[in-house]
Amino acid sequence: MPKVKVPRKSTSIDMTAMCDVSFLLLTFFMLTSKFRPPEVVPIDLPNARTQTKLDHVMTITVDKKGAAYFSLTETSDRAELLENMLRKHKEIQLTNNQKNAFKGLDMFGFSLAEMPGVLALNPQQFKAYKQNGIPTDSAKCELAEWVLQARYVDPAMKIAIKGDRLSNIKAIKEVMTALTERVGVNKFNLITTLAGNADKQVIKQEGE
Repeated sequence: MPKVKVPRKSTSIDMTAMCDVSFLLLTFFMLTSKFRPPEVVPIDLPNARTQTKLDHVMTITVDKKGAAYFSLTETSDRAELLENMLRKHKEIQLTNNQKNAFKGLDMFGFSLAEMPGVLALNPQQFKAYKQNGIPTDSAKCELAEWVLQARYVDPAMKIAIKGDRLSNIKAIKEVMTALTERVGVNKFNLITTLAGNADKQVIKQEGE
């Protein structure tokens, strides 16, 4: 007796749920991803072969022209740092909007006298504003004040210097002198790129 052939039926999979999950994941990554903000000045870093993890540091950036810029990694630290500076320089008056604008700065390079006017600019005006760096001269070294007040925020915070490979060595030395003589810091770090990996920033410890 011949076997009864069972007709084959094509199986279908409902992909609706899978598509929903995919779009939910895509939306999640789009909303939570934080892209690296553009730097105030482009810095071409020198190379290094050793590395140390970067975390919770104050960074002093020196561009090709020798201008100095300052940055903190934590927004809460920036808020406390600004209040410390305003208590010391009572001649500077800022509105709440200006204070919030400062907290949002990943890096800045302007003098204390410029601060009220710069922080009052809208985002487009601020982007077009040319920052000439924080004064580091011996007569009025405002950079040393920022570093000192940042250390009051967190004495354990690391200090890093990020210099362009074409920076004037005198400018880098001026920053180091301000740290050692005016702030009393004898240990700091130099930010470079790992040899063979131009996108990865590392720090090399210097000083005693």
